[in-house]
Amino acid sequence: MSERVVWVVAHYATNRERDGRSGRHEQFARRLPDHGWRAVLIAASTDHPSGRQGFGPGRLRRRWHGPTHDFLWLRGVSYARFRPARALDILLFTALVLLPGTLRGLPRPDLVVGTSVHPTAAWAGSVLARRLGVPFVLEIRDLCPETLVQFGVVGPRSPVTRALTRLQRLCVLRAVRVVSPLEGAGRYLAERGLHAPFSWVPNGVSPELVDEPPGVACRDSEPSSAENPARDRSPGATFEITYLGSMGPANALGPIVNAFDRAASRPGGEHLVLRLVGTGPARPALERRAAAGRHADRVVFEGQVSQVRARAIGRGADCLVANLRPLDLYRHGTSLNKVFEYLLLAKPVVLGASVPHDPVSAAGAGLRVDGSDVDGLAEAITAVAAMTPAERARLGARGREHVLAHYDFDLLTARLADAFDAAVGSPAATDDPTRPGGRARP
Repeated sequence: MSERVVWVVAHYATNRERDGRSGRHEQFARRLPDHGWRAVLIAASTDHPSGRQGFGPGRLRRRWHGPTHDFLWLRGVSYARFRPARALDILLFTALVLLPGTLRGLPRPDLVVGTSVHPTAAWAGSVLARRLGVPFVLEIRDLCPETLVQFGVVGPRSPVTRALTRLQRLCVLRAVRVVSPLEGAGRYLAERGLHAPFSWVPNGVSPELVDEPPGVACRDSEPSSAENPARDRSPGATFEITYLGSMGPANALGPIVNAFDRAASRPGGEHLVLRLVGTGPARPALERRAAAGRHADRVVFEGQVSQVRARAIGRGADCLVANLRPLDLYRHGTSLNKVFEYLLLAKPVVLGASVPHDPVSAAGAGLRVDGSDVDGLAEAITAVAAMTPAERARLGARGREHVLAHYDFDLLTARLADAFDAAVGSPAATDDPTRPGGRARP
């Protein structure tokens, strides 16, 4: 059977060659040929979350052809210095996806996937599918507008909320299948009267991207003492708690900084160091918060680094930490990339999350407390720091074993390919007026 083609409209998809990191969509795309599919990822030229522009003046599009998958980047609007410009970036990308001629030269698809975070990209994918007379699959990576409402960005009855709700409903009605990394997304839709075949495809890990196995020092990538003043001050005696990832409102890093300050003030806490690796709109406020604490000299902001560098830093840490706000939103599931990466690095994890299920607890790979519970996070940090190296190594080993058994992208790609196969074989795939016998859908 010849290889089938899927277009994936994913505004924020990353490319390892261009961006120094490879996310969910590229990881699947690299493996889909083994299951009879070739992916074309349609993304914006702007990087997220930094908002940096990847194109020079005058360039509208750029195509990249790899051995296993393709990328097409369309021009976006930089929002690195003016965050509200992100709305313009979303609108321009959506418009260019639908502008005749911008997708020229791409192989004709057998299936189109439209993926949130923002629903206009998913909607654009549904429009492309209708134009081409092929099935549409909706990938829900964010429960919009519920996320915006619970984070206080918009009101529950605001015009924006109503518009996004209608847009989400339209996308679901047009989809022959819904996929999501959130295990409860199908239930979330059903509670709102929206019923569609659903496939849970969580985020995962790619073990071959980890440069060295657990326990092997990465001296070439380990920061020098000049880069890490805390380790320079107390060589061989510090206990490093590390965060890897974006620094935005959803990452809820303020409670981590506060919890570190409390843990570092306790007896025996003088050797603790907090290292924050990454960047985002919340970083300036975090730096101010850390500077106001009692142990500002032991909080290190690393800045944005490549995935290879981040993993090297993670391997050098003693404990990895993450936190989520205690929102009702998360009862529908979470699928934090960083948590899977943490487990792959075979380090104990301290997780703040008010969720029914999480891989850290399932693996027995660390300690979980309620989301944003500062005292709980401080207690967990103190408890992990008090463990023996052998005890921490056992936690890390259990985490790595669990994530490889359940969240390896090789396993998950087979699940995604099954969803694609079901979509093109579904009777609903003929519900398009451009197909013989098809009927118009909403």
